[in-house]
Amino acid sequence: MTFLTVRKGKVNRHEKITQVLLSGKPVSPDEIATVFKGTDQEGVLYRLSTNIYNIRKDGGIVKVIKTGRTVSAYQLVNFAEFNNDGRYVGKPKVATKTAQVNSDAAQVKVEVSSEVN
Repeated sequence: MTFLTVRKGKVNRHEKITQVLLSGKPVSPDEIATVFKGTDQEGVLYRLSTNIYNIRKDGGIVKVIKTGRTVSAYQLVNFAEFNNDGRYVGKPKVATKTAQVNSDAAQVKVEVSSEVN
């Protein structure tokens, strides 16, 4: 079983864009530009598609909404799997009862095989 470790330290450029997309609603490139306009992070807007690719590489599912060939909006589909810093933390852990289900299935198999003989 593998465990995800959340990276600590400096926030990357694509993680800053992820913070804008955390609402889960479609966000236009112009809206992203207005968030970073006039700040020292205006460089985030350079090569926006590359930063979206890096979000996908980290585990994000980004839906690109287009009108023709131009991008009209980006939507982060699995926004619940990111923390407030824009870092991927994975799916929330859910307690499962696999051992009980497997033992019940084994009992059913034993009962069916005994009836056949």
